Amino acid sequence: MMKVGGTWKRLVWVVVIGVVVGVALATPTTEEEQHESLEETQELESEHDRDGKLFVLLAQIAASECTTNDPIRTQGTCMPSKQCSNQGGKSQGTCAKGLGTCCLATRTCNAASSYNNTYFINPDSTDVELGACTLTINRVNSNICQMRFDFISLDLSQPDINGACNHDFFTVTGGVSKVPMICGRNNGQHIYYDVDPNGGTVKLTIDRFDISSLSRSWDIKVTQIACDSRFRAPEGCLQYYTATTGTVNSFNFLNTNTNTDVNGTRQLANEDYGVCIKRADNYCGIIWEASKVGGNFGFTVSGPADAIQLSLIGTINTSTRDGNCTTDYVVIPGGLYTLDDATNTVQAADRYCGLGFPPSVTTTAQPFVLYVKSNGNELMEAINRGFSLNYRQIKTCM
Repeated sequence: MMKVGGTWKRLVWVVVIGVVVGVALATPTTEEEQHESLEETQELESEHDRDGKLFVLLAQIAASECTTNDPIRTQGTCMPSKQCSNQGGKSQGTCAKGLGTCCLATRTCNAASSYNNTYFINPDSTDVELGACTLTINRVNSNICQMRFDFISLDLSQPDINGACNHDFFTVTGGVSKVPMICGRNNGQHIYYDVDPNGGTVKLTIDRFDISSLSRSWDIKVTQIACDSRFRAPEGCLQYYTATTGTVNSFNFLNTNTNTDVNGTRQLANEDYGVCIKRADNYCGIIWEASKVGGNFGFTVSGPADAIQLSLIGTINTSTRDGNCTTDYVVIPGGLYTLDDATNTVQAADRYCGLGFPPSVTTTAQPFVLYVKSNGNELMEAINRGFSLNYRQIKTCM
């Protein structure tokens, strides 16, 4: 009971779960397996009815990461369904014990997003506009130091004969780190991008060059990573792998067992970046091996593959190391390579290039990192694919 205008009135509290008043456009960062949970309580608003009763609309649906029922775009943000539809999202399942909706946010050309787990997609077939297609990303809060871009699909035109992305290309601007220009087919790839938490917006741009480019497609998931997140990639890592085993591919890699590819090189020019592997507890080293899936071109980064006998490609006989690697190569700090599969004889080398890879390269140098370098002219490597390297961490080290 409370006294109002000299009369005692009964104060009625009505708690309405699932109604949100005053919800901010920007939902906070949340992480599950990939990112830590950050929650925000929604504001409450009260109003009096004509009988003087006070109704309080209180919502406690936490804006958290949720799993959608979409088979491809699997992560969304939990929120009230009305807020999802008002902000251009699509309900894809329920969350918060059925009180909220798992909202899937997709954006295309010349749009902006303040949602975590936004998907940047190509426009529909009616769009015939060439040139830059840009998504502007606003940070969900002031504690964002990094973003991850997952290429669910990225299918653009191939580079020219020099390996340059002169037709279609993907770029990122507005942050701190540098992302090389990317084109070709890069489904399943990812990149990490460092940003200033006090900086401005980040822009993803895909530029389409000619009419044939209108058929190109992409679906890129944008995840914002908190400054204090344990899932944040180390500084200087364009790519970051956290499993004890995996495969690292150069951008636009495709292994085809032929040295007469009329489409030209798939290796991109002017690449300069680091690939980091998170060292698991009690692991002391890492072994690198060329992938044989699809053919013998799992490591063809320098030299004319069309001038080499096909049976030699992919072997240590066409592998080159250290001082002879000056244009296109990978660096494995502290590398010890084997000469063949039958012996344990090893030799030391940090740089690896050529048209083949040793049977294995082992290193105990920490942190675990692979550096990638290519120059601006791939004219003499028109048949090369780049590289696909399998890695596995080990617990027994010399």
